[in-house]
Amino acid sequence: MKISDIQTTGGLLTNEIYLEIVSNICDVFSCNESQLKDIEPLQKGLSNIVLSFRYNGGKYVYRHPGLGSDELIDRGREAIIQKNVEDTGVDTTLIAMSVREGWRVSKYIDARPFNYHSTNDMARGIRLLRQLHDAEAKVRWEFDVLEKMRDIKSKTPSEYEAIFEGYQELKVKIEKLHELASNDGIKKCLSHGDSRDENFLINDKEIYLIDWEYAGFGDPGFDIGSYVCGGEHSEEDVEAILRCYFGRTPNEVEHRHFLAYIAITGFFYMHWTMYKEFKGQEIGELKRLWYNYATKYSDIALELYEPRK
Repeated sequence: MKISDIQTTGGLLTNEIYLEIVSNICDVFSCNESQLKDIEPLQKGLSNIVLSFRYNGGKYVYRHPGLGSDELIDRGREAIIQKNVEDTGVDTTLIAMSVREGWRVSKYIDARPFNYHSTNDMARGIRLLRQLHDAEAKVRWEFDVLEKMRDIKSKTPSEYEAIFEGYQELKVKIEKLHELASNDGIKKCLSHGDSRDENFLINDKEIYLIDWEYAGFGDPGFDIGSYVCGGEHSEEDVEAILRCYFGRTPNEVEHRHFLAYIAITGFFYMHWTMYKEFKGQEIGELKRLWYNYATKYSDIALELYEPRK
């Protein structure tokens, strides 16, 4: 079968990539292409090309690495973390994955879109993150958001800083916030690293957190920051999210720490935006959100750490 190029949110699906995908799926199920039905690209995710398909009465999802993702992701680490995650019950959807090539096949979950502004969805998503963070699992890979940010920046020409007004001034604030937050004594944990709405699979009975490409042992604030930065949230929304996460009103240190990480996370995603646009992939409206969170919450959090006299 030959297809014309299809633009997906995770990159361009060419005929060459399509044939590679079909070959990988057939290897997993020991079948031939004629047995695969309803292969369709899903407009989901920014890092990978994602398709759904049917085989032998079941429905599945295939993920193919997107443009430039191999430079940012350690697939061996992802595979080991996936096993830890299965043990926590946070994600039990994986069927097969290639450590070397980065593709994976998962069970298809009949999910609806995650709604940030549904109190029920928010509570289920945040509690799932808390379940992950409370797990005893520990992996050897530390995730330091500033270190990862610098790694992405080293792969991106400096002229892409111009995408964001006042980049250098904001950078100074974020580095200061990171230093202050590092001294808060917040316990590190197994974290997802990209816990936005698109990575929650939810329906009336089930909820899973999928795609562990950026996971590691790190600060829980980054997962809450990723959740917040994935959509439009007011300050009141953020306070409700934090109360749900802690099961109470957070104390002064917890409050300032997690607000700081909203700013730090927004700044991190700004670098991801620069890298993707350098590679030729437009990010769209999300980059405005990420910039706004970084600028707004850096000022809010710095005021909590160092109130003006």
